[in-house]
Amino acid sequence: MADQLEQIRQYAQAFLDDGEELVAAMTASPRGKNTAMAAGGVGSMIGSKMVQGQVKRAEAAGLRVESQMALVLTQRRLLTVKVGYTLGGAINVVKHVLSAIAIHQVESIEAKRVGLGGVLAITPRGGEPIKLECQVGRARQFAEAFALAAATSRAAAG
Repeated sequence: MADQLEQIRQYAQAFLDDGEELVAAMTASPRGKNTAMAAGGVGSMIGSKMVQGQVKRAEAAGLRVESQMALVLTQRRLLTVKVGYTLGGAINVVKHVLSAIAIHQVESIEAKRVGLGGVLAITPRGGEPIKLECQVGRARQFAEAFALAAATSRAAAG
């Protein structure tokens, strides 16, 4: 399967501003989605409550997070976009932009291994971390790309 960055690059260009370039991209879901889907009864309720908490934190930061979405990082912005998949799991469309915030509004992005998966924690300036479930390797690459983009952005701003 092709790299997610390349899959998203094919379809996301139409949603970028003039001169904006895609730096990193990956799929993710609000933390708790897998628990809500896999667990029955009480586990499902706990997972759903976790998802709701992450959605509220994201909204407070000006982001919209949901299932079947991707994060897109440019040198200027962090976007969430709705994506579609083939039966084989490859991304075959970017449907629309869910939200976008300026890169300077993000304090940090960190990747952590949790169990068999990963968590990407996006901390907006002055806000609480937004936790997303994802593949840990992709999360680490995304966090590294953010660190470089943010440093370059700060240097350019003076």
